[in-house]
Amino acid sequence: MTAKRGLGPLYYGAAQQPWSRGAAVGRWVITSGVDGVVDESGAALSGVEAQTLMVLERIRTILADAGCAVDDIVALDQYLADPAERAAYMRVRDHWLAEHGPGLYARRDYASLLIYPRLATPAMRVEIRAIAHLPDPTPQEGS
Repeated sequence: MTAKRGLGPLYYGAAQQPWSRGAAVGRWVITSGVDGVVDESGAALSGVEAQTLMVLERIRTILADAGCAVDDIVALDQYLADPAERAAYMRVRDHWLAEHGPGLYARRDYASLLIYPRLATPAMRVEIRAIAHLPDPTPQEGS
């Protein structure tokens, strides 16, 4: 049986969050729910556009540290606080995906988008959890 391993603590700037970055088991990487309420300096981010970019960049960093790229994502669980922000969220997400995960963006096989008005805090506009599959090792890695 393959052991699960944690991906380490999650920091937003210098502040350690009370949850981890996620976990990996076998070739699967699952991030914790990631939000964008504050940037890396701890400054508040308002609006779904700014928070969406912060969330996606944090996910990209977590996945890269675990050995995955954005195109290795097989599922995004996306939660929005307000249905009125859906179009703005999707516009920012799609632009970001087209740049950082063009294969994923083209496939469009990754997403569930839920409107959930009671996210963890009233300031939180979006939260995303990603599930990715590590690429198969190249022959020299597997030997």
